[in-house]
Amino acid sequence: MKKLSIILFILIFLAQGVLVYAEEFSKTTFNLGEVFVTAEKEGVREGKSKIESKTLKTHKIVDLAEILSDEMIEASMIRKSGYGNEVGLRGFTKSNLRFTQDDTLIEGSCGSRKDPPLSHINLLTIQKIEVGEGPYDVSVPGALGGSVNVITKNPQEGFHGEILSKFGSYEYLSQGGFISGGNKKLQGLFGYNYSKSGQYEDGAGNKLSSFNPNYNDDGKNLDAFEKNDFWGKVSIKPAENQNLLFSSSYGEASDIMTPRVAMDTEKEKTYLNKVEYAFKDLSPISEQLKLSAYYNRIEHYPYGKYRTGAINSKRIEAISSITGVQVENKTPSDLALFTYGTDFYHRNWYGDIFNRDTGAMLNDELFPDVNELNFGAYLKAERDIEKLSVTAGLRADVFHSKAQEDLKFSKVMTDTNAQTDVLPSANIFLKYFLQENTNIFGGVGLTNRMPTTVERYVQEGAGYYGNPDLKPSSNFETDLGFETKILERLKFKTKGFYSYLYDFIYQQSSGGVKTYTNIDAYLFGGDATATYDLSHGFAVEGGVAYQRGRKLDQPVGNNDKDLAEICPLKTKLALNYDKNGFFAVYEWMHSLDSKDIDRDAGETPLKGWDVFNFRAGYQFAEKEGSLSFLNGLSLNFGIDNMFDKKYAVANSYEYDPTDPGGANVKIVNEPGRFIYASLSYSF
Repeated sequence: MKKLSIILFILIFLAQGVLVYAEEFSKTTFNLGEVFVTAEKEGVREGKSKIESKTLKTHKIVDLAEILSDEMIEASMIRKSGYGNEVGLRGFTKSNLRFTQDDTLIEGSCGSRKDPPLSHINLLTIQKIEVGEGPYDVSVPGALGGSVNVITKNPQEGFHGEILSKFGSYEYLSQGGFISGGNKKLQGLFGYNYSKSGQYEDGAGNKLSSFNPNYNDDGKNLDAFEKNDFWGKVSIKPAENQNLLFSSSYGEASDIMTPRVAMDTEKEKTYLNKVEYAFKDLSPISEQLKLSAYYNRIEHYPYGKYRTGAINSKRIEAISSITGVQVENKTPSDLALFTYGTDFYHRNWYGDIFNRDTGAMLNDELFPDVNELNFGAYLKAERDIEKLSVTAGLRADVFHSKAQEDLKFSKVMTDTNAQTDVLPSANIFLKYFLQENTNIFGGVGLTNRMPTTVERYVQEGAGYYGNPDLKPSSNFETDLGFETKILERLKFKTKGFYSYLYDFIYQQSSGGVKTYTNIDAYLFGGDATATYDLSHGFAVEGGVAYQRGRKLDQPVGNNDKDLAEICPLKTKLALNYDKNGFFAVYEWMHSLDSKDIDRDAGETPLKGWDVFNFRAGYQFAEKEGSLSFLNGLSLNFGIDNMFDKKYAVANSYEYDPTDPGGANVKIVNEPGRFIYASLSYSF
């Protein structure tokens, strides 16, 4: 805690110094933080990327993690099944990232993360995705290595809508759409999507079920998933400067295959609800005031019906709910544009194991009815100083967690069942323009994330349980980058980072017992991207990303210095064409062998791979001589893994609460050649 206090003091001192200096200069409007922006302003808000819905539609739209790992060179994916996969950013994955929809927290309810947060969001609802890297967003609690915020479509005036049909290999099908309409005072939106898929095969013809040997005959012929999603929004404008927005979505999936772990999912239900009241220009000290509240609930029911052995007779009921509120205000001043607010959330998570045949209780505290409460307050300031743009942020959180049930297995370690943590965060980010199209940027920041319910409280058995004494993880990170645009044709950007991870939460296996511990470690890496305009609609795009993680402390029973879940060097080269409504992308993705891995934590070497993808499409637009009924029609076609290669992108680190003893999860290969097409009509 002493180290954190010193770091926080230094950051606050730096932020105050820069802002006091800024008072001597005039103010202009400038936002920092985006890496790239499609169809919007470029170069705003260093540290965040935006991916628009137009880009999403060109992909096969099975899983959001796949799209992010393809669109962003610094993003990676952990393959779990046909959908419901994890995304990683620069070596940070799972709970070390924060996931939100319209700024509301989303957490799955599966202890082995068969339902990562992004799997609960239907891709047809998405307007854009904002991806933030590093500790530079103080408005989000617990974002250790970055955050992903999915912004959904809002209702519009008039009458609008979209119908989309997509189909592909392995009996993949997605049908859905939405309608929106209203006047200036009242608008509404409603949408529905149905999707399903059979089991895919890897490049060698191995079915999805083959990656786990305990599937029975019925499981070997099971479809991969089936899912229905409904969503809606209502927007009311009581006055010209006010907007009241209600949003709600419901999703239900069944028989989701997850060969990476010991159980599949019989059923999964998703409830996402939010209400927001926004005011603009209320007074000189309130440019924008937002009041919001939300309730998100995930019901997850794994079972062993399609598995062999003792697991066949088991099922789990796991339910997680989050209730939260947020108040945020923006105040312009001669000193800076200030954004400040406060937020609170309460999360409850419980999970029990039953006999699938008799209904008898087998374990009534797999997740022992844990309550988590977090209260946070934050302040961000943005300022231009001639060629220098500055943002600085402060945040403080008080986090409390408590298990309401007896910790019968963790008792051999500690009698603790409740913890209260105080978590300081701070950052400063600078961007200096050497010339109009050339700048250097960098920042330093401190942020934290709380231990999860699994890490502190899981009670799977005498061989696998949580550590209630875990401390929060802290990331003290430095970033530095350079960006330029030469002769309007060549864009180049490179950035690097170094993260010192204090009390980083890590798995530990010793004496036949699996649990979690705190260690110190570090992560470093960087990436570079370039785009060259060849003219006449053609462009070449390339990128490379690399990161490496090392332990400074060793968990008991682990002597490997490499940090787990760190992807090897990844490169991308693509030829793009975009002109007169037609686009085409031919890309080559490459990865080196996974060698710098944590073998003592169960990771195994993976071979490098080369994959070629192609996608193309045409958007009919209104022009002279065109048929009016074709306006708004869009056709897309694609082939992923064109040459049907066999490869895997994810390693085997992490424990499985659905498996007795918490065994390490399996490796699941990527799909083989996947051909898809879509037809959409917007009006």
